[in-house]
Amino acid sequence: MISTRIEQALADCIEQTRPKRILVGFSGGADSSVLLHALSKLTLPQPIIAIHVHHGLSANANNWFTLCESQCQSLGVTFIGQHAQVKTDAGSLEQAARVARYDVFETFVLPGDALMLGHHQDDQVETFMMRLMRGSGMTGLTAMETQRPFGKGTLLRPLLAVSRDEIEAYAAHYDLPFVQDESNDDLAFDRNWWRHEMLPTLSERYPQATQSIVKTISILQTEHRLLNDLIDPIYQEVVDKQGRLDTNKLTRQSWSIQCQLIRKWLEKHNRYPLLADKQIKVLLADVMNARIDAEPVYKWQDNEVRRHNGKLHVMPSLPEVDTSGFVQNFNGTSAPQLPAGQLTWQPGLGLKPSDYQLALYQGGLKARPINRPNKALKKWFQEFDIPPWQRPFWPVLLKNGDVVAVPGLFVCQGYACEQGWQFNFHM
Repeated sequence: MISTRIEQALADCIEQTRPKRILVGFSGGADSSVLLHALSKLTLPQPIIAIHVHHGLSANANNWFTLCESQCQSLGVTFIGQHAQVKTDAGSLEQAARVARYDVFETFVLPGDALMLGHHQDDQVETFMMRLMRGSGMTGLTAMETQRPFGKGTLLRPLLAVSRDEIEAYAAHYDLPFVQDESNDDLAFDRNWWRHEMLPTLSERYPQATQSIVKTISILQTEHRLLNDLIDPIYQEVVDKQGRLDTNKLTRQSWSIQCQLIRKWLEKHNRYPLLADKQIKVLLADVMNARIDAEPVYKWQDNEVRRHNGKLHVMPSLPEVDTSGFVQNFNGTSAPQLPAGQLTWQPGLGLKPSDYQLALYQGGLKARPINRPNKALKKWFQEFDIPPWQRPFWPVLLKNGDVVAVPGLFVCQGYACEQGWQFNFHM
């Protein structure tokens, strides 16, 4: 029976990974609705939490939000609904929405958690064919793994061996309500064209096409894991604790190993599209081979790689905004809206709670960290090895015009306490 097969796939996945909590990426479509319903039928010790991301791209988005919340109430599942801002000018709308969605998911994933997504066998085949047409290498053609690290936890796709027909049969059997996203019928999107036009035609000529492609993906995944095992000792040598690549160590490797290390590096960061050999060649030429005193950058889609002090950094493209006049009041009750990066804090040894002004880095300011001399903020940022392109976006807390703390770096003399705010700033 189809329902038993799906529930068994979920039970096996949970037994193998034993997560502390199960988070479900819940769009409200048939795939995630079946995933959530089947999970709710299992007797599990772990709490199940559904996360719905409101992209705001459809006129029906509010209705989908309401439907998802209602489904969770009927299943007795905790519902979290989050709005996400999608960069509609960042090239591929599909990719931009995916990045925004995964960024939301990552904020809720704690150590030991598993994020489950409803991707199935047909999604896997579509992904493979799309990447094949882009000329992807082995890394791209492995398509989607059943399990991989994600943020502080693990991302699981337990339904990759289940077909779309089985998903739809399960939904029909239990009469599940689900979202009908009108964009899924738009053939302007490559995935929809493969789904509605090309793959049905291919299956008419080759009835075993899906199974053959799935078999090829499995072989490539095995070979890719072997390649990763072989190259991992080299990767550990060239990457530092902050996830930056050492250009001096990288250039000692052969061209083919450099390409594989770059791909592995991007893969480790989860959110970045993979680069083809031609793109990697341009990256190495433009960034690694630039003069030593330059701050070179390589951009693709809405992302960029930069070099600083012999290290490669990868990041989303920084916004082109004037940060010089940015000032907000800050009292620790709510997160400020920053042009870039994320500021968080928790109770602990840190800044004494009070009312402050939150500004962004200015080179003319001075600061005196605890038991350190008073000197220009620029000098402190150089000492902490903060790259020049990050500095204009770095938050600084002020009291009567004086620097009292730089989140993620230090608290100033006279402003620390044991029951204070312990800051972290991440870009």
